Amino acid sequence: MNHPFQVGKVYQNRRGQYEVVSLNDQDEMMIRYLESGEDRVVSVEAQARIWQNMSWEEQARAQEQEAIEARFQQGYGEDFTGLVDSDFKTNTEGTNWRSRRGLAGSVAQYLSTNTPYTFVSWAIYRWPVAFLTHRADYEMAAYEMGSRKAKFTIELDENSLYYGLYLERSDEAMDRTWDWTRLLPVLRESPALQEVIVEAELEAGLRFLGRAYQGEDTFHFADGPSKGARALWPEETPANLSVTERLGRLAQIPEGHWVEFYIMGTMAKEDAVAEGVQVAQHIAAAMRLLLPLYTAATQE
Repeated sequence: MNHPFQVGKVYQNRRGQYEVVSLNDQDEMMIRYLESGEDRVVSVEAQARIWQNMSWEEQARAQEQEAIEARFQQGYGEDFTGLVDSDFKTNTEGTNWRSRRGLAGSVAQYLSTNTPYTFVSWAIYRWPVAFLTHRADYEMAAYEMGSRKAKFTIELDENSLYYGLYLERSDEAMDRTWDWTRLLPVLRESPALQEVIVEAELEAGLRFLGRAYQGEDTFHFADGPSKGARALWPEETPANLSVTERLGRLAQIPEGHWVEFYIMGTMAKEDAVAEGVQVAQHIAAAMRLLLPLYTAATQE
């Protein structure tokens, strides 16, 4: 009979995973359960049927999960027809690009395609800012304007579109709900993750930036400098310092200061408007380069 089994390979039945030790011509095989080490002689036909049934069940669960994930993004980006001149302002009056049916939702949908994540977008109250985060982190991220969690961000001001990855360090003691406590230590020790930043700067024109702040005001990327956020290195030419050097400057900021980590792209208003609906794909493609950093920040 036809069956999938090979000696030395690992399979699974209802009891758990097992290795095929031997096969014979009498429709029998010796298997060894990996957890208990128990050896058993079993029917090849019966085990093939169990293996097939479990494969079908796994496929059905995957299809069900895909349907669940799709419902989270129902309507995302459906109303987005491109940015217009009147979207570019420091307030949100008369704009809808931040909505899930607008630019923010369209980017979330593109960013979720062929990744382990289903991204959810949400607009920040009275700010020309939208954040995106994996739906599993949404409840935490939407609390306190997402300060504890790594998130992708989209912003507009009078002249430009800004987009990228954003992470914050509190000016008080942090517990493990703060993604900073995961990303920054591993980033300092991982040449591979540092190379992600290098490639994002070279390939997509993004900039790895750091800012520090001491005070009570709240702000976002575009208006941070005017509110007192201090650049930790020149923001027009950040690559004059290596990624390692910039990480070192972040680490030198003493406790009691709020610190912000950005990897951001900037597009002039005229270019963003000219791209039409394609601007959402442009943003998502740049953010996709940063997914290894997002994963390192959000996964234990």
